[in-house]
Amino acid sequence: MSITLNDVELRVLGVLIEKSLSQAGSYPLTINAVLLGANQKQNREPVVEHSEGDVSRALHTLANKNLVKQAAVGMGARSNRFEHNVVERFHWDRREQAVMAELMLRGSQTAGELRTRGSRMTPIPDLPAVHSVLNALAAYEIPFAEELPREPGRSTTRFRHLLGEDAAACENSSVTERVESPIPDAIVDSNEMHPEATVDTSRLSDRVAALENRVAELSRTLESLQRNGHGASN
Repeated sequence: MSITLNDVELRVLGVLIEKSLSQAGSYPLTINAVLLGANQKQNREPVVEHSEGDVSRALHTLANKNLVKQAAVGMGARSNRFEHNVVERFHWDRREQAVMAELMLRGSQTAGELRTRGSRMTPIPDLPAVHSVLNALAAYEIPFAEELPREPGRSTTRFRHLLGEDAAACENSSVTERVESPIPDAIVDSNEMHPEATVDTSRLSDRVAALENRVAELSRTLESLQRNGHGASN
């Protein structure tokens, strides 16, 4: 059975996964900690301003979907704490958790971006490792991630999660094609490994046009000088 999450639920679940991997010492999280993580200005797209009520409702609905649970109350604890349940529910390993958290917190990204950002949570050594994770997420009986069509002017494709409402709306449409076969680990886009080699075609076209205009201007100037010199000699 597929699961569809709204934007607040995605942000809250993404925060819980992220903090469980990157800040294990302060995890599980209080409602206030989840709120701060959801509304932080860095490593989030888009930046939001959710209220404590928004986060509380999201935690409640995620608990109903068996994706979040209240942690055991420790001795002297003054606040309830919450933890995600994706390992038990989906059997994601640490790399799969990191990649899915990034997709939930920042939207669609390239494999290179996922490797750089996901490595904040758990080691991801190279691009083949990212592609292996994405292949695994796409290979579940109900896929969790898919590759998007290549955008005009881009040399690399992007990937997105399939837990959101927008993904559910496109489930039966032909707008995007789901990954049906694994991406060979040995095949890595050279531009992913060397981002500086990516060419912005629109800027290149502008530069070519400017050079062509300059050449034409110089040709007209040369012709004018030749005509003036010929007239003076006569």
